[in-house]
Amino acid sequence: MSFKEKKKDIVLKNGIYYKMLKGKDKILLSENLSKILIKEIHDTYCHLGRSQMINKITPFYSATNMIMNIKKICDNCSICQKNKSRKKSKYGFLSHLGPATYPFEIMSIDTIGGFGGSRSTKKYLHLLVDHFTRYAYILTSKNQNANDFIKLTMKVTESNDIGTILTDQYPGINSKEYKNFLKQKNIKMIFTAVDAPFSNGLNERLNQTLVNKIRCKINENENKNTWSSIAQECVRRYNETEHTVTGFAPKYLMEGESVNILPHELKTNCTKEDLGRDRQLAYENTKKSHNQNAERYNKHRKEITLNAGDLVYVENGNRLNRKKLDEIRIGPYKILKRISNSIYEVDTGHKKTESNLFHITKIIPVADDTT
Repeated sequence: MSFKEKKKDIVLKNGIYYKMLKGKDKILLSENLSKILIKEIHDTYCHLGRSQMINKITPFYSATNMIMNIKKICDNCSICQKNKSRKKSKYGFLSHLGPATYPFEIMSIDTIGGFGGSRSTKKYLHLLVDHFTRYAYILTSKNQNANDFIKLTMKVTESNDIGTILTDQYPGINSKEYKNFLKQKNIKMIFTAVDAPFSNGLNERLNQTLVNKIRCKINENENKNTWSSIAQECVRRYNETEHTVTGFAPKYLMEGESVNILPHELKTNCTKEDLGRDRQLAYENTKKSHNQNAERYNKHRKEITLNAGDLVYVENGNRLNRKKLDEIRIGPYKILKRISNSIYEVDTGHKKTESNLFHITKIIPVADDTT
């Protein structure tokens, strides 16, 4: 049956079928032929997006499911998925380790570089922070080796038991020496995903806070002290300052010692009941803060669950280390395992398991290319 027998608004001119739409004749294509045209235009015009493709094709051509196929071909283009900076969808809701319910249940460890000079040969500040109280411990050093992180952790383990340590993947932390030390102390270590510092957000925020404090003190009245001694003072003062999330100073929640600025004679002693009540309140404040952050973060994001065997693209390293024209994402690779709601182990070929852990925000599922 011919087009003309099917619909009256289809006409044949010079061997070409046209369809009258909104007062304009458009060349009528079969759906299969329209897919070939869409793919050709998409590639020829340097991988146009959905809207520009629609504007380019639909004024002149008509076909069954034309708009749907334009969107599908654009969305399923592997070149676009691997090279375009803007993603169609933002995947993954805000996840959270904890919140911790008591001191030393969960701690985070991190390191900050760039402190050379300032009357000291030390270049690094290593930071260990308790998730429940927000109490911070630091060690300043010339290096980032396993011994540094062992010394820092021992500041706690000499008198307290640590449950879990959350950490980024620094060589010194990922070393056999540090892992063996934690094993001896029966401390569980959880690595954050590749290139996902926000997975250790508590440390990242504290990093900024401490660096700002140290910078201010260094540049205050031509201070002659070394940056490392100033760092110790800044951490002490931080621990004595009420935290904006918990509502209490880390030192108070950790030790029960009053740190308010009243004269010593006017301070009152804290009882066990007071500390227990305030720790519970601090925990409730932490939960409330997380829920508010999650609601705001998740508002424009899409939840997705991937399974072992699914094909995905992963981000090609940190954007600061990537050349301008390198692929933004690489793959496809198979998912090996779902570690948590937001962390997946991906078969990228790295020998170390930790290097194959990717946060969901760094993953794009490979679209079905069948059209």
